[in-house]
Amino acid sequence: MPLYLVQHTHTAESCPTKNPEMVRQLSSHVTQSNASKYGVKILADWVYEPEHTVILVLEADSPEKATNFVLPFLNVGSITIRAGATCEDVAKMCLGK
Repeated sequence: MPLYLVQHTHTAESCPTKNPEMVRQLSSHVTQSNASKYGVKILADWVYEPEHTVILVLEADSPEKATNFVLPFLNVGSITIRAGATCEDVAKMCLGK
């Protein structure tokens, strides 16, 4: 299944951590049980607070599903979504396995 690397950034002024309700909403959004409703599997999530950056690695059968899942992040900043694969999958393709 395709993988998607999502990068979200926001400014210090729009940081969700300034609003407890927004923190609750986003923390309940980025759960596997919620992601499943969008047809998405969360493989990893990572936050680098000093630079107001969130990274998600998602598995979904279409880019639209990955995009729909991360749309709430647009309320406070930008998102970039890139399709990719694991090293193992690329090696298999290159080696014809």
